[in-house]
Amino acid sequence: MDEHSEHAAIGRQVGRFIRLSERLFATLKWDEAGRGLERPAFVLLSRIAVDGPFRLSVLAADVSLDLSTVSRQVAALESAGLVRRLQDPSDKRASLVEATDLGREVFAENRDRWLAIWEELLAGWTPQQRQLFAELFTRLNESIAERLPQTGTTSERDAR
Repeated sequence: MDEHSEHAAIGRQVGRFIRLSERLFATLKWDEAGRGLERPAFVLLSRIAVDGPFRLSVLAADVSLDLSTVSRQVAALESAGLVRRLQDPSDKRASLVEATDLGREVFAENRDRWLAIWEELLAGWTPQQRQLFAELFTRLNESIAERLPQTGTTSERDAR
């Protein structure tokens, strides 16, 4: 493939976006929020709060992390009172993890801070540019989701 093609340019920009957004998230002073979350906790709590409850194995597959890593992170969220385990009604031997009321509040606070950063970053864009970007970025994410094996989530869930 030609390294100067539009596909190569898009691939480079997607890679750059991933690196820069990770760095951006890392620079935020989440602890100044009072109930801030580090990135791994935010990712897991957001999935649980928006689309939970989840079995740990499904959650691990959804966020592409090892089950032991997710288990440790969820245990920390549980210790903080942000999630709780409950018996899976479809299999009494298994458990589900759901957000507590406090967990939903903390998630909403952190999500609002994250969205405020995006509002700031895109402030110089016209509403039409933001709408077009949202449509194209959604289309890209839908194409990626269609290519991936199913993990128990839908592309609508992945968009949150």
